[in-house]
Amino acid sequence: MKNPVPAPPPAPPVKLETKNYIVRTLTPQDASDNWLGWARDPEIMKPINTPVMEMKREQLQNYIRTFDRRTRYVFGIFDKKTSEHVGFYQLKVSPLQRTVTFNVLIGEKSHWGRNAVLETREVLLDFFFEQRGIEKAIGMPLVRNFPMIYNYNAQGWEMEGLLRGHCRSANEDKRLDQYQFGLLRSAWRARTKKGSST
Repeated sequence: MKNPVPAPPPAPPVKLETKNYIVRTLTPQDASDNWLGWARDPEIMKPINTPVMEMKREQLQNYIRTFDRRTRYVFGIFDKKTSEHVGFYQLKVSPLQRTVTFNVLIGEKSHWGRNAVLETREVLLDFFFEQRGIEKAIGMPLVRNFPMIYNYNAQGWEMEGLLRGHCRSANEDKRLDQYQFGLLRSAWRARTKKGSST
């Protein structure tokens, strides 16, 4: 029996900056008290259809280790002035389809309504479109997640369809509808006047 081929080590870390935030790939050392607190708060977890949980730091560290920075990324969002950890992105890349699927959580409520998602997602879109060869970004918010739907529309994503009963509720005995939003690299370049339109 052949020995299994070991998984390649994680790709190099990534650090991006906006006017108000640092967006960087996380390491197990970034398993913050803030994040552990978000997991216990139903007001934060319900919009992303995740059950509240009493997570231990070691569990969170092990979870962060599952991201290889090749096809699965976890980016932390940090306040530039205070260095406070305020949220994170989970991104899944399909090298074959050249797509990236976005999920985001702003856990610190003091940053709600401050355009943190619009500001930070812009640099991630630039990074994946221009440096990782991605051709399309995808987002799939729950129909009830009004702030996230607003952010997709505000940033020029196209609502491509309604997926009825696409997932089960984490907290109730019912199925939930989701939207699918998409953003092509060519549309993003045209919107931001970056690169060519091809």
